[in-house]
Amino acid sequence: MAIPEHNSRLTSRTRIAMVVRQFSTAGGLELYAHKVVEGLLDCGLNVTVLCEQNESTLSSSNLRVVEFHVAPGPKRKRLKYLYHAATRALQEHGPFDVIHSQHCPVAGANVVTFHNHTSSRLSSVGLGWEKALNNVKRVFIPAYRLRQQQDELLCLDAGCLIFPAEVMQQDYYLSFPFLNHSRKPYVVAHPGADLGTTTAVAAAAPSSAQSSGECAASDSEMLRSHESECFNFLFVGRGFRKKGLDILLCACRLLRQRGRNFALNIAGLKEKPADSFRLRCMGLQDVVNYMGFCKDMDDVYRNAVAIILPSRVEPFGMAPVQAMQRGLVPIVSRVCGVAEVLTHEHDALLLNNHLSAPELAKLMEQIMDDAGLRDVLSRNARVTARAISWSATVDETVRAYEIVLNKCEEQMCSRKSDPEKNDDGASMRRINTGASINQDRTMETEPTSFR
Repeated sequence: MAIPEHNSRLTSRTRIAMVVRQFSTAGGLELYAHKVVEGLLDCGLNVTVLCEQNESTLSSSNLRVVEFHVAPGPKRKRLKYLYHAATRALQEHGPFDVIHSQHCPVAGANVVTFHNHTSSRLSSVGLGWEKALNNVKRVFIPAYRLRQQQDELLCLDAGCLIFPAEVMQQDYYLSFPFLNHSRKPYVVAHPGADLGTTTAVAAAAPSSAQSSGECAASDSEMLRSHESECFNFLFVGRGFRKKGLDILLCACRLLRQRGRNFALNIAGLKEKPADSFRLRCMGLQDVVNYMGFCKDMDDVYRNAVAIILPSRVEPFGMAPVQAMQRGLVPIVSRVCGVAEVLTHEHDALLLNNHLSAPELAKLMEQIMDDAGLRDVLSRNARVTARAISWSATVDETVRAYEIVLNKCEEQMCSRKSDPEKNDDGASMRRINTGASINQDRTMETEPTSFR
């Protein structure tokens, strides 16, 4: 990768601050930010990572990592402390030309990547009672109000927004109408397929030298091995309703009532007494297996034919992409961000109504009964996963930087007639560090949504 030659404003002297709570390769948000930093360094750019906790081993002459301290306390107060600590770190180690927040509350960020849906998302995609309850929480629970407020201020400060999926962009522009009114620029930067979790998973993807015939043979052999035995589905996640696990269990109950021979493995959740009671009531105690935390995900994927992600709330969904690298067939709800890179009955089966257990059960039966379709979907899923690259994520991030720098240049040109605001761009850089932002407004005033 190299710095785009056509843009003289983005150079090796461009000072970039990446603000993230945890600089690490563990976790979706953290891995995303880490991969972006790696890509920016490959472009020859200078990056300063400001974080609460550094767990990265990444090293480069163009990389500086600064840790800031956040005082302990309850969740709501920690969010306030985080905002002030991150803003203070920017002021102490700046100035910067680009301040990129990875959904971390901070003053003066001119580029923001949003990794979580807004607090109002469940009010749009949940069941009736979930919508009502979420609306009540958004009004009366302080943590919900603070989260909404911080997201709003990040949107206001930023010159360009980045989203991991179109569904995220639609959520934010619907929740904050001023984004549409001001025509706030944005880019969509999907995550890459290389999750960097285990070498086994990466090695499972066929090399460029492997022929398509060998890949097809491998897929067919793997799928045929499951035909004469129990058909294994896989769910990966740590949520219940937001991840759609309740709908998936209802679909499993329908399959069980029809006498289908299958099993569902749940990776990421440990079985609790309430889960055991639920499974007994649904007649699924010998069908569903809670696996808890799984360190060796390669082994988990090896023992499944299809992965199911029926989420209500899912910014992207990286587990299906990792599974696709091994040839698993994804069944994904259309409200998930990852559905945007998949095609129904080509490399996946897409669930139109994420709240419909009968529709999900029908898709599961379709995979179980049609071996030819399984083979095609598995083979194409591998191809799709290989095409999802982090380099494209970095390219879109760089494009967001260019938008912000061009905007700053235009603003500086408009100030040439005013010597007090010119000063060779120093005033603009001071704005970028967040030094001119009134920090108290984020914690003491209510967002416009609730005024």
